[in-house]
Amino acid sequence: MACWSSLVLPLSLIVALSAQDAPPTVETLRQRAQERMRQDLSLYSPADLRALEELYQSANKNLRDPDAKDILKRVVKDYPKSNRAGSAVLYLAQLSSGAEREAFLKSAIESHGDTWYGNGVQVGAFARAQLAAFYAAENKLTEARALAREVTDRFPGAIDHGGRPLADMLRTLKLL
Repeated sequence: MACWSSLVLPLSLIVALSAQDAPPTVETLRQRAQERMRQDLSLYSPADLRALEELYQSANKNLRDPDAKDILKRVVKDYPKSNRAGSAVLYLAQLSSGAEREAFLKSAIESHGDTWYGNGVQVGAFARAQLAAFYAAENKLTEARALAREVTDRFPGAIDHGGRPLADMLRTLKLL
């Protein structure tokens, strides 16, 4: 009968196994974001991508501008499959309140969950964390906790725009 304590594994296998359990680094998340952004090259022409980026940045440079919401809605309408559409929907949620905010967050999750900000923030994870916080503020704690668990289960290592783990924010809100 073999004794587990006498089992010897090569160091490379030990490193590979432990890397699978470790949350991704911010650099890894940024690489995933770049990969997703490159997918837009197969969906849109270079001219369309330039127009999309110009439109998106015109809103992004000043989200407090009264026209920003309309510009972001146009990004989503004109380029619905683009990576930037996910970011635009999340910005729309942040510029909204109440039922409209909830609807934008749900849309970000359902339609744009695979999109990313260039800094490594995944729209699907961040929208879930934001919706969890929204539900917590509305005293819908069952829904809030379910979303918080989903963030940690489906998106280990997910971060906010400051590079902080979303799990930390959810713990602060006492949702984990």
